Amino acid sequence: MEQVKELLEARKSFLLQLKKEKVEALRTVPEGSLRVCSHGKRTQYYHRNDPKDFSGVYIRSNEIELARELAQKDYDQRVLRAIEKEVDAIDTYFNNYPQVNVENVYESLHKERQKLIKPVGKSDQQYLQEWECVEYEGKEFDENMPEFYTAKGERVRSKSEVIIADMLYREGIPYRYEYPLYLRGTGRIYPDFTILNLRLRKEILWEHLGMMDDFAYAEKTVRKISGYEQNGIFPGEDLILTYETRKTPLNSRTIMLMIKHYLL
Repeated sequence: MEQVKELLEARKSFLLQLKKEKVEALRTVPEGSLRVCSHGKRTQYYHRNDPKDFSGVYIRSNEIELARELAQKDYDQRVLRAIEKEVDAIDTYFNNYPQVNVENVYESLHKERQKLIKPVGKSDQQYLQEWECVEYEGKEFDENMPEFYTAKGERVRSKSEVIIADMLYREGIPYRYEYPLYLRGTGRIYPDFTILNLRLRKEILWEHLGMMDDFAYAEKTVRKISGYEQNGIFPGEDLILTYETRKTPLNSRTIMLMIKHYLL
């Protein structure tokens, strides 16, 4: 149900922005309306300024721009009416949306009662607990690698990964570090972060590409991203990418922009 709400919220935002654009466009349109008359393969346009005048004034071929403006005016007005109806329908849905949906009824019960019940679906809390309890073996660290640790006490491979992990943790966003993933044509890989968007119950991968000024590393990165794409995992959808070079290090502002855009 959260997916439905998210889609409707995005739809309403789109409609309200479109409404602003159409209202602005209608401020400078010509008066009157357009009448279109077809005779076989021939089409004629008439400008109606007086509602009582059904015929209107003939629009000559050198005045075709007036016909376009009048046609666009009528279209924009129809779009505005459709927007109002759709926004009203969305608002009605939200106004009648129950505070406790089917999946969360279980969470509202006493814990002792919960033990006796087989719920119809997992609540967000149950889903999160099960997701976080998954055990796995990450990628091994080489003996001579420097040690970096996150606020959760996890060992990661770079200072930038510490920053990403700590900001996810601070924002309450659940993640797994280097959770193994099998890609067809590539084999087993270890994405830097596998993140759970709990509202959508969807996993999103985050790869930090920290040596993009190294040619061999960049070549390997291109192959990695291509492998993701060949398996239906696309940057900007299921895959977040951040980049870094020696001269252009990753900064916390960029990380926060990514978190806000994709995860909050």
